[in-house]
Amino acid sequence: MKHVLFALILFIIVSCNRNYKPNIGLIKIKSVENNALKIKMTVETSDQTDAYIRYWKFLNKDRTDSIVLYSPISKNNSLHQLMIVDLNLNTTYYYNIVAKKNNHIKVSKTYNFKTSSAIPWVPYFRKKDSIANVKFDGYIHFHSRQVPGYMFLINGESKLAAYQKNEDNFKVSKWTHKETLLGILSNDTLNFTNGRKIIEYDKFGNVLFEVETGKNGMDKSFHHEVDLDENGNILTLVYNEKEVDLSKVGGVKKDTVKGDGILVLNHKGEKIWEWSVFDVANPLDDKNILNTKKDWLHANSLFKDKYGNYIISFRNTSQIWKINGETGELIWKLGGIDSDFEIPDEAVFAGQHNIRFNKKDELVLLDNGNLNFKPGYKKETVKTTFFDRNEAMNRSRLLTLSIDTINMKVNLIKAVNFPEKYYTHSQGSAEYINDNLIVFCSTNTKRIVYTNNKGDVLGIVPLEYSTYRAQYVEKLYDTSYAN
Repeated sequence: MKHVLFALILFIIVSCNRNYKPNIGLIKIKSVENNALKIKMTVETSDQTDAYIRYWKFLNKDRTDSIVLYSPISKNNSLHQLMIVDLNLNTTYYYNIVAKKNNHIKVSKTYNFKTSSAIPWVPYFRKKDSIANVKFDGYIHFHSRQVPGYMFLINGESKLAAYQKNEDNFKVSKWTHKETLLGILSNDTLNFTNGRKIIEYDKFGNVLFEVETGKNGMDKSFHHEVDLDENGNILTLVYNEKEVDLSKVGGVKKDTVKGDGILVLNHKGEKIWEWSVFDVANPLDDKNILNTKKDWLHANSLFKDKYGNYIISFRNTSQIWKINGETGELIWKLGGIDSDFEIPDEAVFAGQHNIRFNKKDELVLLDNGNLNFKPGYKKETVKTTFFDRNEAMNRSRLLTLSIDTINMKVNLIKAVNFPEKYYTHSQGSAEYINDNLIVFCSTNTKRIVYTNNKGDVLGIVPLEYSTYRAQYVEKLYDTSYAN
């Protein structure tokens, strides 16, 4: 009787272990429509199981060297839709399916597939020689400003890793901290960054969110910036219009001034928070308002700091403002002719773009350097003339500044001067990839330029169509589950 009881207990233990261990069933693999750099797999497993793809390509003919990569994970399911999102063309990949359940791991046999030798036409062409001296971990995100529009991710060897097509024109795009792609869209190729639609894709190409001017109560148009905040809400720059009596400055009594605003939306398209420049500034204080009224201050960049406040950049005044993220109060102005800060000559910027604070709370920006713009200097007109050009510099710079809000002083920590040849008088971006590698987007010359921290050119990516920014992306998604 004792032996029978023992056998029964053992059978129950074995049965329970079987229930706790994962199994892998049918694996189906297929290409992704309109995208040759992605592969989709449908995988059956036991219930409540996590699954991902472990894949690699051999780096030498002897097949002794490779780098193992992992797909995004599918969790707690029995039918998994898995996708590899960053493949190279004309390459044989080997892979396993890995299933995990209750600390038990099951690995499938090794299979392989080969990617397409070519993709349908896209406006990106790699020139291997031009980036021969550049190699880094991570990716660069940018877009092609044409119809149809494309958002791209290229890897550290400038090989195309992923792309997303839309029949409209991407005006602005951003890879977000939630591993999604955001874009401002329009159906024209003009007006540069102005658009009537915001769209968000996940890394698999699925549409997560859309909002369009004139639909579902949306009364704003979008421009220059779109991103996710720390809560996953969408923040963007918008245009606001206000009727203003400009008769005192030579205009008409009922005139319209077009100014900027900040809009924050949740993923239901509901407004969470909004702010208008008209709340804190009076157009009549601008002596050039008759010339600037159609695009008064021209905001071109927006950043939310870790304290919940907004940093907004205005091109027309070469200023950066800090806005209280709750009350909308103007906290300070930096730069321009009425700066709240004392700025050394070598740190004075003009026509700046791509502003943000880094992890050290230092202000980092692209100084377009398009005006001879110093404190006390006043332009006579808004139209840039030959004499307005910053002939002393005549180049774009990456500036890193410390902001002393106690003594209201700015200190220049570092300036990286880019070659005059790649000067971009408008738009563009620049940021550090690492301590000695910088990616500079020269919009006007249609180039992504890699330099060292002295501004020496290390490599160039020529573009068929210009892009507003080039953004460094350290990794596409977290793969810590594979450890």
